[in-house]
Amino acid sequence: MAINTEEILTLVAERAQLAEGIEGVRSILLFMYRFNSLKNKKLAQKTGIAIPAIAAVRSELVKSGIIEKRTNLGQRGKNWVKQRLNLYFDYDPQPNNINITFNNIPEEISSLSLCEEFLKQRPKPCYNFDQTHAEISTVIKRTMYLLKEGDIEGRKIIFLGDDDATSIAVGLTRLAKKITVIDIDKRILNFLSEAVEEFSLKNFNIINHDLRDPCPKNILNKYDIAVIDPPYTNQGLRLFLKRAKQALKTSIKIDGKIHSVIGKRCLLCFGNKPPEEMQRAQLSILDQGFIIKDMIPNFNHYRGASILGNFSHLYYLHLTKSIYAENNLSLKSGPIYTSEVKNSKSLPYQPNGYHFVGEMHFIKQQLFFENNKIQKIFLNSLLLADLTIHDVYNHNYQPFGYSAIAILKSSHAAIHTWPEHGYISIDLFICDEFSKGVKVVQFLKNQFNPQKFEFFYAERGKNFKMKYEPIILGA
Repeated sequence: MAINTEEILTLVAERAQLAEGIEGVRSILLFMYRFNSLKNKKLAQKTGIAIPAIAAVRSELVKSGIIEKRTNLGQRGKNWVKQRLNLYFDYDPQPNNINITFNNIPEEISSLSLCEEFLKQRPKPCYNFDQTHAEISTVIKRTMYLLKEGDIEGRKIIFLGDDDATSIAVGLTRLAKKITVIDIDKRILNFLSEAVEEFSLKNFNIINHDLRDPCPKNILNKYDIAVIDPPYTNQGLRLFLKRAKQALKTSIKIDGKIHSVIGKRCLLCFGNKPPEEMQRAQLSILDQGFIIKDMIPNFNHYRGASILGNFSHLYYLHLTKSIYAENNLSLKSGPIYTSEVKNSKSLPYQPNGYHFVGEMHFIKQQLFFENNKIQKIFLNSLLLADLTIHDVYNHNYQPFGYSAIAILKSSHAAIHTWPEHGYISIDLFICDEFSKGVKVVQFLKNQFNPQKFEFFYAERGKNFKMKYEPIILGA
């Protein structure tokens, strides 16, 4: 979507108070385009959005001049979504199911058949990277699933790892606005580059990068769809989900004001595990701010993936909230691939949390005499980061000074003030997501507005010397 289009739909979503945000508005327009004259009840079934919310959105679309009347798009609406959203199919491109073969690909995207012979030449899987090639029929099914969901037409799509070369099949539809592939394996990237050249694919970017390193800045907050087939470990899953949500668009600036973007998509392929491990995997999905909108068991079939039983499940995820940028975090120290995780089990100690410490210095000292305000800011920082507070202990010193300690579900947090020195110290230890700790210190820094500050973090519970690293905070 053009930036102006995103602005329009963002404001429509806000005026309609649509919890599903801009993606909810796009979904409504998509199904109104594919199924003309859908009534609110049917549209609610298609989109999963409540009927009153759909009615509110349709009213706002009329007020914005996008559609002529609430009951259908009309010619004006059809032209608008075709030009602005780059929608191609004015019908369901896969009305029955997505068990498609090269023999029954829709005529409009018959170029997909070009990839059949080419994908047979994919580089041999590197098991150190948990690579196992999906069957070519699975690659086509994934593409058709994205097409059916309206997630190729006019969309910016990023593939985090793509040894299956699904990006080539998606590219051959020639409906995506932009495709980016990031992979650690140069062999894969060379193969994809050859395909891009042979098929003359446009707006196709290839980046060699280890996702354990911070994301390249030019991919942050840019994409509509992320496609991931992560290492077969919970550690790998969490890392790839973290990078996916950093790449997905979660905010937009309109007239100098930042607006949240809700609901960008992630297509996740992940194998089956024993019940307790499967629970941890699904909690990891929720932990990263995604919800599971769809799950198709045994969707992906692989060659030689005996550990997976030659299949994995397909998860269709929606990102529910904006996130704090944590791009300075390097995750090279943690094992993510199966062989690494297995070997690490023999180690006596594993990292079990993050320790954040900080110092803030002030010239003006009036704040130090408002202990109730200090406590409120301190507790709000923890609640904002979704940290569970079990209990709080605080003490007012005489004649001045204040300390508070919060007992958290994931450990503890403490704040101490020295009014005579214009100084506040922060101590936070969490066995939780790194991003939650960053949210806490960012909030404290913004609320207290010190003249000088420093914040550091260290991984705790590891079998080597602890080292504190600086945290770079935004404005």
